[in-house]
Amino acid sequence: MTTAWDALPHWMLPPRPSGWEADDLDNAPGLPRHTKLIDGALIFMISPQRSWHARVVTRLTTALDHQAAEGCVMDRDMTVKLNEKNRPEPAVLAVTVPRPANRPLAPCRR
Repeated sequence: MTTAWDALPHWMLPPRPSGWEADDLDNAPGLPRHTKLIDGALIFMISPQRSWHARVVTRLTTALDHQAAEGCVMDRDMTVKLNEKNRPEPAVLAVTVPRPANRPLAPCRR
């Protein structure tokens, strides 16, 4: 008997019964660009972003960057490991700089 799981490409199957974990995204071959992990499930951006979205993100990033507290910078489309089961990719992200390479991103506070 064939199941829905059998129809999926091998790379879409989680590496363990508990599902995907944030660090798995770094080593999984064949994942589409901008793949997110929410509650241990892979989330794919299937359709390309419209130019309207790109313009809004650029303007928002610039406006926030001009108003950011000292030590904060805006970044865009960066994946963020929140915990083992969540690694979203927000369109705009405020981060403190510099940060040690082995530490997670910290939220900016004014």
